[in-house]
Amino acid sequence: MPLLWRIFAGNAFVLIAATTTLVLTPVTVSFPAAERELLVLAGGLTVMLAVNFVLLRRAIEPLGRLTRVMRTVDPLEPGRRADLPAGPAEVAQLGAAFDQMLDRLESERRESARRALAAQEEERLRIARELHDEVGQALTAVLLQLDRAASGVQPAERIAEAREAARATLEEVRAIARNLRPEALDDLGLAAALRQLCNEAERTGVTVERRIAPDVRLAPEVEVVVYRVAQEAITNVLRHAAAERLACVLERAGSGARLLVVDDGRGRGEASAGSGLQGMRERAVLAGATLEITTPAAGGTAVTLQVP
Repeated sequence: MPLLWRIFAGNAFVLIAATTTLVLTPVTVSFPAAERELLVLAGGLTVMLAVNFVLLRRAIEPLGRLTRVMRTVDPLEPGRRADLPAGPAEVAQLGAAFDQMLDRLESERRESARRALAAQEEERLRIARELHDEVGQALTAVLLQLDRAASGVQPAERIAEAREAARATLEEVRAIARNLRPEALDDLGLAAALRQLCNEAERTGVTVERRIAPDVRLAPEVEVVVYRVAQEAITNVLRHAAAERLACVLERAGSGARLLVVDDGRGRGEASAGSGLQGMRERAVLAGATLEITTPAAGGTAVTLQVP
């Protein structure tokens, strides 16, 4: 029986029982009511309220159990479910919907953790390769040149070459450090960091249009999100879009900001979900922002991040 009708039936039972009692018993009430009559009425009212309370408590007890389960759910201890006993259809549906919500949340949490670990390992692998291929080889060359200088074979020239190789290696290390945490973002702010990204993109031969408002100020953790989304969007353009032109726009939008990265490339839009777009979406969610990826009519891809 639906919950509404269970509650209605319980109240109806109490009222019918009270009416039947008044009809079948010689109970009368005078005016003004005597003390004995008031005691009888008070006793009858108490009994009706007590019976009504018991019936209502039984009807809504599954809701109370569901509430207790909701309050004790811990994301770090998955597997907790409502497991409501047989009861009204509405309560059973509510419990089932709650259990399904927990299933989705736990599944999404596992998938997010898996992607985070995979991205972390991928970043570590990239850094390890750069250290091995670039820095490691450069330092090996420095050591060889120093060994030759120590052996007396053109020492001045070898030392100069070793010094130049060490300077190049230092630049490589600084480049790796900038990729991990951009100095411009910490020292000069979001606008300067985005301009630096545009400068680096321009060195690849792409024409970059910059419209970056210098007065946009956001919380530090939100600025990191905006920067990483712009970095990933520009990287996707350079790697996959075969674009000739790229525009990077940062402007105020009410009390927040709007980031737009648009190119004139192949314009795969949503089809390029494997190109780091999932990571961008997760970053946007963490910042309370909205991310939209579209393919304009003129072609290319437009990545829009709206920060509240």
